[in-house]
Amino acid sequence: MDKSYYHAHESAYKEIKTKGFVGWGNAKTLNDLGDAVTKQYLQETVEKYFTNPQGKTALDVGCGTGTTAFMLAQMGMDVTGIDISETAIGMGQDLSRAQNLNINFIAGDVLELEKLNQKFDLIYDSHCLHCIVFDEDRQKVLTGAKKSLNEGGIFVLDTMVMPNEPHNLKAGFEPLRFDDDYILWHKTKPSAMKGVVEINGQHWCAQRRIYPAHVVIAEVAKAGFVTVSHRLDAQDNEPSMLRLILR
Repeated sequence: MDKSYYHAHESAYKEIKTKGFVGWGNAKTLNDLGDAVTKQYLQETVEKYFTNPQGKTALDVGCGTGTTAFMLAQMGMDVTGIDISETAIGMGQDLSRAQNLNINFIAGDVLELEKLNQKFDLIYDSHCLHCIVFDEDRQKVLTGAKKSLNEGGIFVLDTMVMPNEPHNLKAGFEPLRFDDDYILWHKTKPSAMKGVVEINGQHWCAQRRIYPAHVVIAEVAKAGFVTVSHRLDAQDNEPSMLRLILR
């Protein structure tokens, strides 16, 4: 498999592990993983759509070190987590064992969810789709999710979108550039990796696609999903979070 821009997450997780953190956002302990709003939203969603989650199957897409996978497993679900970063997957396995949780962590490409050859009652996007930049790649993720969803199951999509208020997404971060196609780029070294481009003698790697909310809603409809719930949460000094429940 040719390396692509999203493989850069492996370097990020290696740095996280080297610093002694347990996950994204400089989380030092399991309690530090994730944010309170997302945790509450996910718990309420599972309770609303699954009268008894015990034994239901769940897929955590872009699981990282297991933030969401741990929550779902603690609620009684049979959880699989997939992430491109082998370091993140290894950390997730260690952290799940420490909690006596049985989670199937897989180092794999979210563009190839069909290769899991499994159907799930719940698929959760662990803030992954905004890390998949190019439209053809994003459609592969969404198509794979649809094919992997059990009849009657739900796909919970949590993704960054443009805030309603004017916002400079690269303010204070000199190595970043945000273009008119809603792509956030970071400076990098010359590379043949897909998603690395040269502009004015500098090399840039695609990092985020932060579309307006209506573009994402159109994307999921194109992939064959029906939106049953739509929520937009503002975040201080950051893009908003679009939270969709899809069937």
